[in-house]
Amino acid sequence: MVVAQPIRVLVATQTEQVYEILESRSDVRYDIALYTGTIRDLLPEAQLIIIDYDDIVEYPLSEVELREQIFSAQVRECRSEDFIADPDSFLSGMVINRPGAMISLPDRYCLAFVSYSGGIGRTTLALDTAYYYAEAVNKFLKNRRVRREGVKLPGSSAMVVELSYGVSSLVSLTGIEMPSLMNLATDPESQLQVHRGVSLVPMDYDNVRMLAVDLLERYFRRQIEQHALTVVDAIWPHGLAEALSPFVDLWVVVASERPDTVANACKLREELAAAYGEDRVWLLQNQTSAKSEGNQQIPWNIRVPRVTRADELRGELGRTILSSVFAPLWTDIYDTSGKAGASKFK
Repeated sequence: MVVAQPIRVLVATQTEQVYEILESRSDVRYDIALYTGTIRDLLPEAQLIIIDYDDIVEYPLSEVELREQIFSAQVRECRSEDFIADPDSFLSGMVINRPGAMISLPDRYCLAFVSYSGGIGRTTLALDTAYYYAEAVNKFLKNRRVRREGVKLPGSSAMVVELSYGVSSLVSLTGIEMPSLMNLATDPESQLQVHRGVSLVPMDYDNVRMLAVDLLERYFRRQIEQHALTVVDAIWPHGLAEALSPFVDLWVVVASERPDTVANACKLREELAAAYGEDRVWLLQNQTSAKSEGNQQIPWNIRVPRVTRADELRGELGRTILSSVFAPLWTDIYDTSGKAGASKFK
């Protein structure tokens, strides 16, 4: 049983009635900030921000810069008068979602597969996860019983973004010629290639490295906003990671059974955990054999069983991954779309 944690609210208003309402609720913990810099610093812990822009002090950020920070943090926002009129509409059902303990389905989610080196199936994992997500959710949405119950429905749109050097593994694995990130980010006429319901963004580093990071960040923000699931396939470190890292909800460090990849994964996990927080970094061991003990001293979050012809992208890898990240909710999608069962999405 998952126990709901207090709702984290950030209050940036001088309206006294807001504080009276929050004080009367036992399920809320709130912080107060009026300086834009303090608001920015507290955003990562907030689920809801109640803000009146006339009350804030623009230091050191401008109002425009603060608005961009709030948008990037994907924190729900409202004015004090709207909150006072109907506080339950903003607070009811709001919970802290953590990977592996999802109490409500996120409107958008960004999952990044990363490693120090290639050759461990990272691109295959990314594509299989995105393809499987799009297929499973579309089947789920067609279920008449789910629609009749009137539950909150997940979005089916998915996207794969590649951060690599040299030849694009995304193009090589799919065999599809498609617009690269350079074209997509700079040419308004260039359209994302969609394959099996998934938008694909391959890397062409030699060209795209010349672009400003903030231009790429704006492009990624627009695209991530339009997709329910974004899956990143990234070599680490990468020169353009700064443009995408603000949007990543969960970093999944990938290793195989080779001892060198395990050692590298443990090191990279420490690096990312120091930068983004322990609860946002997972360890995954890919293509494990039935007899393997999987380095039992290492706290693997996901161990993906060996799959024959994994490059056929049949969803076997993706099901293992999403069943772990979106647990316990993903079981409901899978049971409803692939077997028989009822959804519990609210």
